[in-house]
Amino acid sequence: MKRILVISFTDLKNDPRVNRQLLRLNKSYDVSCVGLKSPEIEGVKYYPAKKSRNRLWLLITYFALLFRFYKLFYWTQVVVRGALKSVGNQTFDLILANDVESLPIAQKIAKNTTAKIVFDAHEYAPKEHEDKFVWRILFSNYNAWLLKKFTKNISLMFTVCEGIALEFEKNFGLKPLVMTNASEYADIEPTLVRKNDTIRLIHHGAAITSRKIENMIKMMGFLGERFKLDLMLVARKQHYLNELKQQAKNNPNISFIPPVPMQEIVSFLKRYDVGIYILEPNSFNNKYALPNKIFEFIQARLAVAIGPSPEMKKLVVKNEIGIVAEDFSPEALAERIRKLDAENINRYKKNSDVTAKKINSETNMKLLDREVSKLLE
Repeated sequence: MKRILVISFTDLKNDPRVNRQLLRLNKSYDVSCVGLKSPEIEGVKYYPAKKSRNRLWLLITYFALLFRFYKLFYWTQVVVRGALKSVGNQTFDLILANDVESLPIAQKIAKNTTAKIVFDAHEYAPKEHEDKFVWRILFSNYNAWLLKKFTKNISLMFTVCEGIALEFEKNFGLKPLVMTNASEYADIEPTLVRKNDTIRLIHHGAAITSRKIENMIKMMGFLGERFKLDLMLVARKQHYLNELKQQAKNNPNISFIPPVPMQEIVSFLKRYDVGIYILEPNSFNNKYALPNKIFEFIQARLAVAIGPSPEMKKLVVKNEIGIVAEDFSPEALAERIRKLDAENINRYKKNSDVTAKKINSETNMKLLDREVSKLLE
């Protein structure tokens, strides 16, 4: 049986995209993985990699970044050295590197073997957090260096949407295939709204400052008693979540609810009516975002209400599954939501039901199967 190594410096149990890769490849191959936490998938061997929490060491390595000693920075990282030590002298037929930071270690493990390298870029690394000044100074050119230096020997590349694929081609001459973040198909029926029902809104995901979750809190100030918003947030930084709760405390129509396990998100969401997301285009990746949550809204058979993010807008408009605001202001989305009635919402929910059958992870996994199979012939 052919051996595949999947590398991702994330929590592999709660990284939806990588978790789907592991589950699918494990059906046909002998699969191992490197990550920060085990995927806990039967039959998949896990090699741990841990990030350093030593602030002095991090400060020293960031000086290496500042002065563009990129090679030194990469190979002295605790997570990289730990991953190499975990994998040891194991050999593989194919290595799937997730995100640009996995590419050098994939190349090193593949060296002097016939292993093929597949690169899943996810998003566009040189502009990942371009809204943050310190990140731009330290990491933007570093990530561009990684792409220039370590994509020469890759056999295949993926990314999450067309806008990002075009950026890779324009700046690096790379031509990735598009593999979206579409969720697994859920065999459920839409929960329809009755006239005069309270309209239940939901937003879920990580509480990250650049996503400006506060815009959705402000939006509720422009909606009446007919609308209730639940925020199901995972705190990356507790102080930001606390700030959001403080901003929402005087609005009885906003509730914060505890997150559910990744595998239960869709079944939990189905009790709601409208999934909402205003994501300001304050970075390239935010502008072209086509995130997991949009596909989870669809699988939960919700109506979708978003700002005019181009990739999300394309999906929503083409499939007639919801509404798109004129701009990214809280007022603009509130204006569109206010006009929703039971008939509109039920039509969008039924269209989400149709879309869920067409757009789900199976299409992506068939693409992954086909391309990996060709490389391993």
